[in-house]
Amino acid sequence: MRRIWPSSILSYSQYGHLKIPKEVACKCPECCKTASFTLKTDCHANRIGLFSKGNCSECKSMTSFVIMICDYIDQASDEVKVFIYDNKMPLAQIESDTKIPEDLIRVYRSAVNVQQLKDPSATAVMSKRVLESVMKSFLGDKVKGQPLSSQMESLPKHLDLSRPIVSLSQLVQPNSKFHQILELEQDIDEDMSRLMIELLEGLIEYLYILPSKLK
Repeated sequence: MRRIWPSSILSYSQYGHLKIPKEVACKCPECCKTASFTLKTDCHANRIGLFSKGNCSECKSMTSFVIMICDYIDQASDEVKVFIYDNKMPLAQIESDTKIPEDLIRVYRSAVNVQQLKDPSATAVMSKRVLESVMKSFLGDKVKGQPLSSQMESLPKHLDLSRPIVSLSQLVQPNSKFHQILELEQDIDEDMSRLMIELLEGLIEYLYILPSKLK
């Protein structure tokens, strides 16, 4: 899932007291061209957000969007955020990440494939295998045979789930290079700017999108 930044929102429509993005410009997940999308809000809405769809002005393919109304689960906001589903990105990123075990990549790829073949039962089976493979990568074979729920409960004992945020807090310390970049005390190149956007996307996914999906 990729954030559509305010500068790429071309127009809005009114939804209650909120201004909801109506037309956006962004890279199309299918043709990879920068195109405009006119968003059609889905009726499936809740206090967290809205689901929307739009056709690419270049290749005419339909893409799904999520419009987040809340910053957090219990905190309303006057500013909405819009995200585009980019199904090509997660798999490509996972397959190119050398830290992810090969068996996890294999079962995740299978889960994506059967979902795209519109086989719900096979998707459920492969999704369970993906979760089990994730647990195995962190907990080892000693959890083999344990219920998935027990494995999940054990995970925080073997993995510091707060470490990404702690690492980020260290990264932005006043004496750090990253802090100097944020304060425009150091110039950055295109590679660094791309990495910064990837960091922001990961942080948004971790803090906003994942809790909403779980709910």
